Amino acid sequence: MITIPTITQLYNDILADLQAEYGTAIPTFGKNFLRVLAAVQAAKLKLYYLAIGLLQKNIFVDTADPQSRGGTLERFGFVKLGRYPFTALVGQYTVTVNGTVGAIIKASTTFKSNDDSLSPGKLFILDQAHTMVSTTDSITLRALDAGIGSKLLVADQLTATSPIENANRLATVTVQLIEPLDAEDIEAYRQKTIDAYRLEPNGGAASDYRLWAADVQGVKQAYPYAKTGAANEINLFIEATIADSIDGMGTPSASMLTDVEAVVELDPDTTKPINERGRRPLGIFQVHYLPVTIRQVDIEIPGFVGLTPAIQNAILAAITSLVNGIRPFVAGADVLESKNDILDTNRIASTILVVRPGSTFGTPILLIDSVPVLTFTFINGDIPFLNSVTYT
Repeated sequence: MITIPTITQLYNDILADLQAEYGTAIPTFGKNFLRVLAAVQAAKLKLYYLAIGLLQKNIFVDTADPQSRGGTLERFGFVKLGRYPFTALVGQYTVTVNGTVGAIIKASTTFKSNDDSLSPGKLFILDQAHTMVSTTDSITLRALDAGIGSKLLVADQLTATSPIENANRLATVTVQLIEPLDAEDIEAYRQKTIDAYRLEPNGGAASDYRLWAADVQGVKQAYPYAKTGAANEINLFIEATIADSIDGMGTPSASMLTDVEAVVELDPDTTKPINERGRRPLGIFQVHYLPVTIRQVDIEIPGFVGLTPAIQNAILAAITSLVNGIRPFVAGADVLESKNDILDTNRIASTILVVRPGSTFGTPILLIDSVPVLTFTFINGDIPFLNSVTYT
């Protein structure tokens, strides 16, 4: 790996070469041509080093910059994953409207979500003109903004931005046709690409299920296990990204689980012949597609001496990082050396002492789903979520 020198280092190296070449010291006083030349050459060499450093950085997937910064990350991902990062998806909804039979709702009529909806103040459009065939009829609206920022729930209401002849302006959501999803985070895309390089396809091993699930937008990770007490059945637990989860903690939606089932059964790459797209091994009788189980983590720290808001914030950030890094271990897909599926009071105390060496406090109290425990192993799709850190 090349080390990029500073301009000062380059300048001094060039001066040293010039002095060695001419066998004399270059004066430091007055306007000296050789010193000016050294400064100019140092600046030029710095640009070369920066270009070499950028090239060096972008020949490895773990350090490559995204294309928006002139990098090659998406090229690595496209070669290995067969796709570029997922773009944000636009939500579509079936809504009911009331009016007179025969009333026409014109194409491009816009509706605005009401203030008491999940995403207030967002605009939705009717793409095709609709003629009402009953006094209560259904139309399809498309969000004008992509991503979950315009997500609506069933029973949310919208109001047309302009009057509709012979029809009520109020509309009520009845069905979510297309679930809105945020664009894929570039670092999540990087990690999936790295996983695709590290995990080798094995005709239905744990690593395969993890790679297959990565074809679905919004999936953060998959945890496959053989189902206890059942022959040739798999429990596949799916964790969603925080942004695309239904609870802000990683729980996937039902439609996401359905999408995972589809890609496990059949490769979504339609450029392949159909007889090359089958995925699920013949010997697996059934795959159960399950959401991860969120385990609420509460931590109490008794008797902390000298607590200040700054210390409290630093400890909270460290404990949050600790808890967020804990995930179920999957044999055959995860590296044993990086196994990190246990949370206990000793780890919590150690984390606090790393933040504030020499701190005085009592033994931390760990509660999982409000039950005090000394240690807890997260397995079979159990995912920790830090609910609170309190001081007593």
